[in-house]
Amino acid sequence: MRNIVALCAAALALASPGVAQAQGATFSPAPGSYVFTGSVEVKKNLPVWTTCDLTLTINVAAGGTATSTASLAGAFPCTGITFTGGPFLTDGLSPPTISLVEIADVTINIPPVPPFAADSCFGTLYAVWGGNGPPNPRTIEFQDPLSDTPDAGSPGSQPNCKIKGTVSQASGATQLNIN
Repeated sequence: MRNIVALCAAALALASPGVAQAQGATFSPAPGSYVFTGSVEVKKNLPVWTTCDLTLTINVAAGGTATSTASLAGAFPCTGITFTGGPFLTDGLSPPTISLVEIADVTINIPPVPPFAADSCFGTLYAVWGGNGPPNPRTIEFQDPLSDTPDAGSPGSQPNCKIKGTVSQASGATQLNIN
């Protein structure tokens, strides 16, 4: 049920005029650095999901705007998958209650995994924000297909870069809020 609600919220957010543009959500407390970690599954050309450890760092500026960086760890091919072009502009969507996190202009590079050649994806990465209240720690949930990013060489073609799983806030002076 939660996935259906998230997908409906994402569809509404993306279909509404101007909503998919920067909302100017305020991240707090500011300034600060907030690290989210957790196990996620990724997939592109391989027929199976690969489990990796994701670290997502959200850096909040004094004015409450945010950027983020991401990295994967674990067994191959996780260590070869990179997020480049960052730090990435990071925002919250679906005001007044923020339900989605938007990470803009992400390039995901995938190493060659024989018989597959190296590949890449580019686009905006969306994830479900767990909310400002309990539970603590804060969470960000990547969902398939909500969190897909398009193939960089042929946008609109398949396969997209896919990610699913939840990361939880592991550090920061206090719990991150998005308003």
